[in-house]
This record gives sequence, structure tokens and C-alpha cells, in this order.
Amino acid sequence: MGKLTDLLAKDRLIILDGAMGTELHARGCDISLPLWSSRALFEKPDVVRHIHIDYIDCGADIITTNTFRTQRRTFEKAGYNHEGLDYKSTARALTADAVDLAREAVMIAAEDDEDVLVAGSVAPLEDCYRPELVPDPDTLRNEHSEHVQNLIEAGSDIIIAETMTSLNEIKAVLDVVSGFDTEYIISLTPRNSQELLSGEKLEDAVSLISQYSPSVISVNCIHPSLGEEIISRLKSLTDKPLGIYCNIGDPDYKEGDELKPTVSEDEYLNFAKKWKSLGVKIIGGCCGTTPLYIMKLNSLKS
Repeated sequence: MGKLTDLLAKDRLIILDGAMGTELHARGCDISLPLWSSRALFEKPDVVRHIHIDYIDCGADIITTNTFRTQRRTFEKAGYNHEGLDYKSTARALTADAVDLAREAVMIAAEDDEDVLVAGSVAPLEDCYRPELVPDPDTLRNEHSEHVQNLIEAGSDIIIAETMTSLNEIKAVLDVVSGFDTEYIISLTPRNSQELLSGEKLEDAVSLISQYSPSVISVNCIHPSLGEEIISRLKSLTDKPLGIYCNIGDPDYKEGDELKPTVSEDEYLNFAKKWKSLGVKIIGGCCGTTPLYIMKLNSLKS
């Protein structure tokens, strides 16, 4: 049994952390594309560490590494070489730095280093909200394999593949992650209770995932108002443990836009109570959520 399996076996809700990118922006960091949140790793690493600490202090059982945009592709687009390294080595170095910052936060803030898991974040290679840009299968497998290996070698406890919007990318990520000796969460971004953002059927995505062995199937970066019907749909399609972490912005929010919050901390908590009543095992926050949102969620553990 692994650490995530042990955590899932506990008879209580598991709390995932909240947003990193929008929280970096709120604390004065530059999150302009294409580097987005990865810029803070070399410009303001202390801020990244402190965000992790704040989430742990507010009750997070799992914190997510700031690696949503530390793939080689990102640094090639930005023309950024870290300390004279080539793009591939830049990706490896900054991914390792991100994992180190998360691990340091656990050492500082958790009562026991085993109390909080570090989840290595795997994101879509291209824009999360434009599934038509998803690369070909060989490119997907090669680049995701490189990123996942970087995360595992750096010391991630588990992998969380998030904001997955197309069947091709889901399959490539699952092929890659299942080849490593690690527990993992696969998190989808649906358009509604029937379709992924790509327009492909949610049912087909779950059928594909059932051929692998994720510890949890989750949804993320949807508006909380969609959560109840999507979770209900997933419950009819799988008996896997479920997770959810929503954004709090305008439902038409796009990657790189200025997020305009539309859901307060207490409103988010009320949504979360419904998700918990449906049997959801892991709840956290996505774009726009802050440590205060996670502190509110922490009240649901009992």
C-alpha cells in the first residue's frame, strides 16, 4: 500500500490545496504567459514556498507542486534557459526546484513529514482551454514521459494529472504514468455532465480510464455550480474514489485571463457540502481559490 492508498483508507474527507497561479498573482508575482506560474520558481521562490505553507496550515492533506508549466515545451516557447542550461535541462532543474519547495513546506509546516503528500502536477502540454491544440500521440507520450520522470526523480509522493480535456491526452498521460511505480490521480475538465471540454463523451473518458489503475478520478477547473451533476454522472460510470476542485471565476474564464471571482468562501463551502454528501473523497480548490477557501473546507473533515 502507498501513501495515497493509506490516506484514502481513512474514514474522513481528504483536503487538497487550492490555486497556485492566481495566488502567485495576488501576491505580486508575474504570471504572464507562456511561463505563467513557473516564472516564480526563479524570481520569487520564497513566495511559492509560503503559499504551500499557508495551504498546509489551513488543513491541506495534499499539496500540488508548482509544475503546471515546467515542461520543456514551455521554456522553448518563452526562449528561457535557466542558468545557461538547455531547455530540457531547464525543465528538469525547475521541476526539481518546485518539488523541493513543496517538500520544504511540508518539513516546515506539517507536524509529521508523513502527514502531507506532495503531488507532482502534470498539465496539458498546450492551452488547457483549447483541446484542438493537443499534439500528436507520439509527442504527447514523449513529452509527458519526460515531465513525469522529472517529477518522480525529484521526490513527488504521487502524480496528479490535471485539467485533462481530450481523450488523446488522457490516454497518453495514463500510458506514461502507469509505467512508473507511483500512485496517481487523473483529473478531467468536463464541459458538462456528458462531455469533456473537447466535446468527447465523458463516458468514453471513464471507459478509457478504467483500463488503468488510478487511485482517484477527479474533475477540476469547472465552475462549482456544475459540480453536483458531474459528480453524480461519474458515480454512475465508475466505483473509483472521486475528487473535485473547482475554479471560482466566470465560467467563460480562459487560461491567461484575469480571473474575476464569482463564488465566496462560504458559497464554495456550501457546494463542497453537497459534493461530500455524494461521497466525494477528495475536495480542494482550483483557479482563484485561496488558503481561506481551504481553511473553510477543512471544517468538513470531521
